[in-house]
Amino acid sequence: MLIKQIRSYYENKEHYPCPLTEKLIKAGYQQSNDKDGYIFFAEEQGVEIDYRKGEPNQWWHLIKSYCDFKNDDDLREINLKCGELIFWMAEVSNSVDKSKLEQLVNDIIASGTPTHPRNPKKPNAVYDRRVWNKEIYGLCYENIKKTVEESYQANNV
Repeated sequence: MLIKQIRSYYENKEHYPCPLTEKLIKAGYQQSNDKDGYIFFAEEQGVEIDYRKGEPNQWWHLIKSYCDFKNDDDLREINLKCGELIFWMAEVSNSVDKSKLEQLVNDIIASGTPTHPRNPKKPNAVYDRRVWNKEIYGLCYENIKKTVEESYQANNV
C-alpha cells in the first residue's frame, strides 16, 4: 500500500463507527508514550490522551500523525506495526470478518495483567503488545492491503 492509497481510503472515515476498536483501546490496549510513537506526538500537539475515551482516536493516528508526514506520491510501501491502528483499519474497511475481530479483541482483553496505576489516565492492565500486535497484523494486514489497493484502483481508473 502506498501512502496516497491509504489516505484516499481512510481520510473520510473519521467518524466511522468502530465499536470493537473502542472496546480494545478502552480496555487499555494503547501504545505507551514512547518517543517515536503517536502518543508522544499527540502529547506534543496538545491532543487529548485518555484510553478511557479512546483518545487519540485511530483516524487521527493514521491521518494526522502518520500520513501527514509522508509524501503521498512516495513509492515506498508502509510498514505499520501498531496493533490498535491495524485493528481499526481492518474494522473500518470491513476487510476482516467481524466475528474474527471480536474474538481477537476478547482474547487480547482476557490476556491483560491487572495493574494499579496512580494516574487514572493510564490503563489498569498491561498487555504483551509484541505478541498481540503480531496476531493483529497476521489476521488483518493482507486483507486491509487488498481492500485499500482494490478500492484505489477502482476509483482511479
